[in-house]
Amino acid sequence: MINDNFLDEAREVPSTAPMERVVAWSVFRSRADARNLLDHVHLAPGQALVGGHGQDSVAPYWWVGVQVQDMGQWGNTTAVNKKGRLGD
Repeated sequence: MINDNFLDEAREVPSTAPMERVVAWSVFRSRADARNLLDHVHLAPGQALVGGHGQDSVAPYWWVGVQVQDMGQWGNTTAVNKKGRLGD
C-alpha cells in the first residue's frame, strides 16, 4: 500500500511555492481524488511522490507530484509537466 501521509501536510503547489526538483504535479479538489492518482503513478529509480494540501480563493485543494533525485539525469528541465491550479 502506498503511503499517502504527505497529502496531510500543508504545502503549496509548486507553481505557487517552488519545490526543488518537482517535475510533474496534478491538483485536485478532494483528498480522495488525489489519493486515487497514487495507484496510477509509475516511478523510475530516483523518483518519489510528494504533495500536500492548500487553499486558494475557490476552495481547498490537494496536489500530488513527482520529485526527481537528479534534474540533469531526468532530462529537459524546461519540460516540467503541471496540471491544475496555475499550471493549466
